Amino acid sequence: MVESVIGIRGKDFVLLAQDANTTKYGILNMKFDTNRLFKLSEHCAMLAAGEPGDVVQFAEYVGKNIQLYKMINGIELSPYACANFTRHEMATSLRSRNSFLANLVVGGYSTNERDQNRAQLYSIDYLGAMVSANVVAHGFCQFFALGIGDRLWKEDLTVDEALFMLQTIVNELGKRMAAYPHCVFVRIIDAQGIRVLDNMYPEKIHVAKPSEGELQTSADMMDIHS
Repeated sequence: MVESVIGIRGKDFVLLAQDANTTKYGILNMKFDTNRLFKLSEHCAMLAAGEPGDVVQFAEYVGKNIQLYKMINGIELSPYACANFTRHEMATSLRSRNSFLANLVVGGYSTNERDQNRAQLYSIDYLGAMVSANVVAHGFCQFFALGIGDRLWKEDLTVDEALFMLQTIVNELGKRMAAYPHCVFVRIIDAQGIRVLDNMYPEKIHVAKPSEGELQTSADMMDIHS
């Protein structure tokens, strides 16, 4: 739950972001450069958060099978098809002895001109439930990301507006969470493919120095000495 993965769908792009921390026991930061993004095709990628072994094993299994389908049939699956295949595999594993504890965000840009929405974004949880939305998130960040996304998202969202929304979410994580992400990796997927953008960091919190008059004990505040 400490790990944060976020997806934002714009007019003709998808923005994917993830915290780079690997946190153990909820209080110890083990790494600061963890990559949670797995490439599914030239225009589709998946963010995965959960148990480290399950995340890597499931994400690589899905990615390799999607690549195998392209090699056999010569067709690149759309983000919608990738998400449905991923959801099916998650649901199948749930009904076996080898279930995976991983929450996923699948996003991409469809190269099929007949698709009404070229930019596609999906959220898949460890129970195999899938939903398409404009803003999706997994982890503790969802308590802030979904509310901020509901307030700031709009039709014809531009890249700059999506980056502003993401920075607002990252700032809230830095303010509200004890184990906040020190660095957030950002990628964008559009007609040009998957590209890496500049990292984001939570803004620093400045607290004013208390005055001498504010340095009172509880007894002083209750005036029990008078």
